[in-house]
Amino acid sequence: MRTARLYAAGDLRVEEVPDPVPGEAEAVVRIHASGVCPSDIRSYTGVKAVKQPWTPGHEIAGVVTALGPQAPAPWAVGDRVAVDWRGVCGRCRQCERGASNFCENVISYPIAGFADFTAMPLRQLHRLPDEVSFEAASFCEPLACVLNAHHAIPVRLGADVLVVGAGPIGLLHTQIAARRGARVIVLDRLAERLDVARRCGAHDVVVAGDDGGAAEVRRLTGGYGPDAVIVTVGIPEVIQTALTMAGRNATVNLFAGTHPKGTIAVNPDIPHYDQVSINGSHDFTPYDFSTALRLLRFGMVDVAPLVSHRFDLADITKAFETTRSQTGLKSLIVA
Repeated sequence: MRTARLYAAGDLRVEEVPDPVPGEAEAVVRIHASGVCPSDIRSYTGVKAVKQPWTPGHEIAGVVTALGPQAPAPWAVGDRVAVDWRGVCGRCRQCERGASNFCENVISYPIAGFADFTAMPLRQLHRLPDEVSFEAASFCEPLACVLNAHHAIPVRLGADVLVVGAGPIGLLHTQIAARRGARVIVLDRLAERLDVARRCGAHDVVVAGDDGGAAEVRRLTGGYGPDAVIVTVGIPEVIQTALTMAGRNATVNLFAGTHPKGTIAVNPDIPHYDQVSINGSHDFTPYDFSTALRLLRFGMVDVAPLVSHRFDLADITKAFETTRSQTGLKSLIVA
């Protein structure tokens, strides 16, 4: 089969390797859709160190083509599935307290999503309803991460929620916040992305100017500032500006990590006198993953506007360069 292998920064090659063989409780999955994630780009550019050569890709959906000898019924060849790459134990302290995204025994399965096939434990597979396409199912993982963040973001009906960044993640946040009954404002420096934000349910959009869009956000919220701010851009300067935009008694969620790493200066009077809560979110739980699939199944989240480019595996470097240059929105490798 074909697989993409990263040998060094910018050196991504498509090679022939032996087809995978399923283990006792595993399945081989023919990959039909695999999304390019910003974490893949960080490895590709050398910002994130990985053992090389390495096959990236973890946002995948496909069809079961082979089963291991211990595969229980009703699993069958031909099942359409989405793959959850995080195996949690369910027994450690973090899992027992409902924080399995911090499982102490987590297995980060090397899905090797940019390939023709992959072998995965059956416990990590989710059957796809007929209503969910492979392309939509490839969004289960990033959508699950978004849902995990929203557990910590209080949103009352009619609340003003500001989403900073109109990339694919920001547009998923936009839809979830709107579904929760918020009035959603989306801020980005790229006007073309804000056009898609409106299609995804944004009530107002702001082009970040010299002040990062702060004055317009303040105007749109009657001078008060938003009730919640979700920062999907991992740039310290953007994060620092976002903190100053929050209204009193607001919540600021730092969804994106900073790459490269950096620090910001926080005025302690913002959380104290303005009672602004600052939190973050990390990965997702199995519940978040299965919930993401339900939202896609019932049309509560529409990912079609987010897909701007589709590539064959042979053109994987073009897909990565397209994502790195922020051309369009989501790039998928499809078969």
